[in-house]
Amino acid sequence: MQLLFLAFEAALYPTLLAAVVILLSQPRRFVLLSAYLAGGLTISVGLGLLIVHFLQGSGELQSSSSMMSWTADLAVGGLALLAAVALSTRADERMRARRAARRAVKHPPKPVPEDHEPWSARILSKGSAPIVFAAGLAINVPGAAYLIGLKDIAAGHHPTGQVILLVLLFNAIMFLLAEIPWLALIFAPNRVERMVAAVNDWLGRNGRALAIVLCALLGVFLVTRGVIQS
Repeated sequence: MQLLFLAFEAALYPTLLAAVVILLSQPRRFVLLSAYLAGGLTISVGLGLLIVHFLQGSGELQSSSSMMSWTADLAVGGLALLAAVALSTRADERMRARRAARRAVKHPPKPVPEDHEPWSARILSKGSAPIVFAAGLAINVPGAAYLIGLKDIAAGHHPTGQVILLVLLFNAIMFLLAEIPWLALIFAPNRVERMVAAVNDWLGRNGRALAIVLCALLGVFLVTRGVIQS
């Protein structure tokens, strides 16, 4: 159940949804979304299995109550709570504004073309499956919730087959924001754009509040578990 909670926490990844929205606007959307999913799952599953293998071989995780296990929970949980506070007080916006002001003093900004887009958007909109596959590899490195989930899997000392199954199931949940539109392109292609646009619009209005709740939930969960297991 705890692993399931971490998987759904990891699934609510705004960058993944942004990539899906961009790819669905391209003419070859099914091919490109397939390439992105293949790249993302390749790097995520591959690194996940390597991390679990390394943790099990290190001997530091004898059980979920091992020192490395509960200290990792406390460290990541504390950072998640700090992130929730920073987002709720908009400290991140003030920090970005200060950095922008300092850069403007040192390097006066040049005029930005009206069609200027972030590098990730430009790469994903190239319409090339190999490039999108490579972008999927680059963007989908393990995040905090996934790393904690991998630590939990390693602490369970499961047989190799069960480890592989748990990592695959975690990733199947974590990539739901891309898998659902991918399946919809097969079975209900006419509804995909409206569905993704509605979700993206909702996140645009409520993204900060959602991020605060997710960080707070993850932080409280991990800190509480770390204290109990210490």
